[in-house]
Amino acid sequence: MEARTYIPVDLPPPGSTVLVAMSGGVDSSLVAVLMAERGCRVIGATMKVYDASIEFPEGTGNGCYGPGEAEDEAACRRICASIGAEYHVVDLSAPYAREILGNFKSEYRSGRTPNPCLRCNPLMKFGLLPQALREKDVAFDYYATGHYVRQVVEAGDPEAGIWLAPAADPKKDQSYFLQRLGQAALRTARFPLGNLAKTEVRELARERNLETADKKDSQDFIAAEDYGPLFADEGVPEGDIVDEKGKTLGKHRGIIRYTIGQRRGVGLSLGAEPLYVVGLDAELNRVVVGREGSLFSPSLTAADAVWAPRFGTEPFRALVKIRLASKAAPASVIPLGGGRIRVDFDEGQRAVAPGQSAAFYVAARIEGDEAASVDGRSPRSAILAGGAVIEGAAR
Repeated sequence: MEARTYIPVDLPPPGSTVLVAMSGGVDSSLVAVLMAERGCRVIGATMKVYDASIEFPEGTGNGCYGPGEAEDEAACRRICASIGAEYHVVDLSAPYAREILGNFKSEYRSGRTPNPCLRCNPLMKFGLLPQALREKDVAFDYYATGHYVRQVVEAGDPEAGIWLAPAADPKKDQSYFLQRLGQAALRTARFPLGNLAKTEVRELARERNLETADKKDSQDFIAAEDYGPLFADEGVPEGDIVDEKGKTLGKHRGIIRYTIGQRRGVGLSLGAEPLYVVGLDAELNRVVVGREGSLFSPSLTAADAVWAPRFGTEPFRALVKIRLASKAAPASVIPLGGGRIRVDFDEGQRAVAPGQSAAFYVAARIEGDEAASVDGRSPRSAILAGGAVIEGAAR
């Protein structure tokens, strides 16, 4: 596909009303203040998702789901008061328990490795939260969040749609998390931090004496070191660890504690050669282990694809990320119809995990950026063409 030229989407103009999704962290706090300084009418909103039905050990971390919401809400309320903004807390704990926690637990019990943020963003943060405010007759023109991502439109045809592009700070880029947002959400969404580095955000917050300026970022979606607390009410049965031929080698502590590619916690080896998790057999409650070479896959299949404008019907070259922390890998993306796709990598990829999502980046000329080759290793000067949920991998 011929590289097109894209230009950045403008931030909300002075005088417009901006609903800001606030978490109590530095990013969304600064967004609220920057929008007020821009001359916008700001409305702050926080979604309450923790219902105290699951207990977490003290001091185990700072997550999106867990105790500590009251403290975060209080900080948001104070920041909104300082800029003269109204503030709302929306209780979404019931749909969150059903749609996010319920789905996450079901997927893990099935031996899959979901990323809950990819489901939460379109359904909750960009779905039910702004919808709830509209149903309360809270009117707004734009919906801003603290995500590190950019928006662009096609030069010469701005009505063709809105594309997401990686943030200026590659270490903080969150475009992967937003791969499932559709055009309806992107038309009103704005991301004021997309061109800033995290260090700049903290410095801007300090200059404005924001109480959240040095607050630590959330490390995971729950406030715990592992996902055990989510399954405490139903138990996590132990089972067999087997090799790729089915021979029993040991016992595992519960299938939900293992992911494809994991070595730590397996506790097995073949002589000096360590063994890795290469498969999860939920039906037989078995963890399958093998040598590291068994982890590499030349291709994958995925389903439930979400496409940006102009993508989804013809094969194309892309840089593909199979998880947030993975490097973008050159590949051919082949739509198969019905939301299913196949990805053929130029080089085998390690630990392709069913349930994770693949994001597809295509080289683009973005005004102000240096052009990047689609066969390069960084999707910096690129647009997000879409994403899909991984079904399986070829080995």
